[in-house]
Amino acid sequence: MFLLDANVLIYAFRRDSPHHAPCHEWLGAALAGGEPVATTSLVELALLRISTLPSLGSSAAKPSDVFRFLDAVRARPVALRVEPGERHPRLFAALCEALRLRGNDVNDAFLAALAIEYDATLVSADRGFARFPGLKLVDPLADPSPTGTGP
Repeated sequence: MFLLDANVLIYAFRRDSPHHAPCHEWLGAALAGGEPVATTSLVELALLRISTLPSLGSSAAKPSDVFRFLDAVRARPVALRVEPGERHPRLFAALCEALRLRGNDVNDAFLAALAIEYDATLVSADRGFARFPGLKLVDPLADPSPTGTGP
């Protein structure tokens, strides 16, 4: 199973992003494949929040466009939504404590713990996720094939 990070969805959604093409192509190939592709409420909220920022001016997306994009992703047979389960609080706390995380890094630990809990490969263009032990990663900017599982 692949678990999508917000940056991959943002790049795939925003045609004005310099990373749009590789992320859009990666996502399309993954959604056409046989392996489950998951999102979570935290990631979907980040996509909505960041894509509609008023500071983007005329480039800010309309919420309806973001919801339409998410609906199209969720409509694919391999798409699913996962949320933290029973093991998540322990995994999350262990990552935060072991790596002494604070502030914005806590969101990364939350997502990393979710991927570890589900034995999923996290799909992210954020190289900072490499610091999480036991986390399987794939970067669609570096590996355009959704079959790769990274280190």
